[in-house]
Amino acid sequence: MHESHPMNVVQSDGYLRMHARELGRIPLTHLISSLDDEPAAANDRCEGATVLCGYTEWVSPAAPMLSIGWDWAWRGLPGRSGVVRLGLPRTNILLVSETSVPLPWDDSLEALAQYIDGIDWQEVALGAAFGTQPPAATYKN
Repeated sequence: MHESHPMNVVQSDGYLRMHARELGRIPLTHLISSLDDEPAAANDRCEGATVLCGYTEWVSPAAPMLSIGWDWAWRGLPGRSGVVRLGLPRTNILLVSETSVPLPWDDSLEALAQYIDGIDWQEVALGAAFGTQPPAATYKN
């Protein structure tokens, strides 16, 4: 039997429990993005891809206070380039099932990763990391 927690309130364990369907209703404001201090491994072949890695963090501008961040990589190849999320996010969000039972942590992170992949964060993160765009940006479905 699981302990009942009110939804959309940060609990004493630090987690904000919410249904996945609620993610699109909470605006996310870009907090910070930057390049990692450690350069990616050098590729000694001229035709090899250039890879830059960094991180980004997004927060809710109002209650419920949530935070979600992830690592990313920019891969440049002749004629094409792109930014992709790396690994699973870091967050205070714990998704729950339709019956409000907390999902296993890894399942929650996988669902959040899919959510991230469906939003347009790349331009804002790159702009902030390279200092070419003001960092104030909000995303809402």
